[in-house]
Amino acid sequence: MGYDMYLVRSPEGEDAAYEAASRSFDATVEHRDGLDLPYGHPEYRAVQAKVNRAYDAMEAVRTTHFYLTTWAMSECRALMDHFGMLIATQPPDRPAPETYGATPGEAALAPALDMLGFPVDYTGDAAPVQVQRYRKALEERLSWAPPQPEGVAAHKLGGDEGWTVTPGEIHAALAAYETSRATNPALLSDVIEDADWWPEWIDYLKHAARHGGFRTYGPPVT
Repeated sequence: MGYDMYLVRSPEGEDAAYEAASRSFDATVEHRDGLDLPYGHPEYRAVQAKVNRAYDAMEAVRTTHFYLTTWAMSECRALMDHFGMLIATQPPDRPAPETYGATPGEAALAPALDMLGFPVDYTGDAAPVQVQRYRKALEERLSWAPPQPEGVAAHKLGGDEGWTVTPGEIHAALAAYETSRATNPALLSDVIEDADWWPEWIDYLKHAARHGGFRTYGPPVT
């Protein structure tokens, strides 16, 4: 159990590169699994090493995704709050499907986006117009931010709805971080020592700001 973050927009060429790397990994695994050899056999171990390298290569090209354990996300929220990167704000109310001419049943089958940010098919065909309107309203709610955000809305770092952290929120959070850490550089050293994923998280925020922000999926914020 943990938190998965996905860029709103993949970097150009990354999806194709990841698919190619995935095929290479799958082929290497298939070759390994076809060996009629014990695990300790030198040939098996050599092929396993190739599997490991193929997996690392596959993961290296995927910059759209960032993962934090439940504990790490708890630390992340605390650190971001300490550095002034989070704000408490109330999102708009969830839209009522009837407002858009959709029934509650249609609404239940029409989540706005899947985990990778793609619209979810209604029944395999194009969704009815009223469902499309309802989806759009859901997307607008999930990505809502104040006109001039001062940081990332805290509620967006949790829940399984796919809250969208916008580039504006990220830029404001990073600006607050730079200001805060400049006043206490020793604290940053302590943070990195205790949370070694923090520099990668900051890099991911910068990356996400250039690609439409990111969506979060995980347990709700408590």
